[in-house]
Amino acid sequence: MATTRFMTRHIGSGKTIIETLKDGFDYGKNPKKTRNGDLIIAYECDPATADAEFLLSKAKYKAITGREQKKDNDVLYYQIRQAFPPGEVTAETALKISYDLAMRWTKGRHAFFVVSHIDRPHPHCHIYYNSTSLDCTRKFRDFIGSARAVRRLSDRICLENGLSYSRQSKTEKQRPIQTLWAMARQQ
Repeated sequence: MATTRFMTRHIGSGKTIIETLKDGFDYGKNPKKTRNGDLIIAYECDPATADAEFLLSKAKYKAITGREQKKDNDVLYYQIRQAFPPGEVTAETALKISYDLAMRWTKGRHAFFVVSHIDRPHPHCHIYYNSTSLDCTRKFRDFIGSARAVRRLSDRICLENGLSYSRQSKTEKQRPIQTLWAMARQQ
């Protein structure tokens, strides 16, 4: 079963915005973990310059809308981590599935890049997407249940690809598994 984690990324303490972006992205793009960059794929940005591109979009957002977020509350980017059980998928397949997850989650409205890491026994991917939309007029807002919505979308994509999915927890009220199967067959 693929598991997911949804994270907001703010300015690091004692760091500038660009340092925070660069540090976070450099961790994901680590050549030892991504087969020298072969396991990186992007949408509407260049992973090599994504930190500057994300920062530029925030400046454009301020110029277009006249709005500026408080430094402590400003979400620079969002990160989704999707991990698969050992042996279920290859790093390349995990990358494609995570790209599909990122595209569906952002609806193609936000620049993002996906990296697949091979430094653990289980393949896992990191999705980094800009909080500012491509047209720089809106920002993505985390909502109550974002993490659950990401997991449900991940489950659906896993079902569509014939993979296992995460079981619902007892505290969550989700659709019955038969409904998930029916939804996957309709696609």
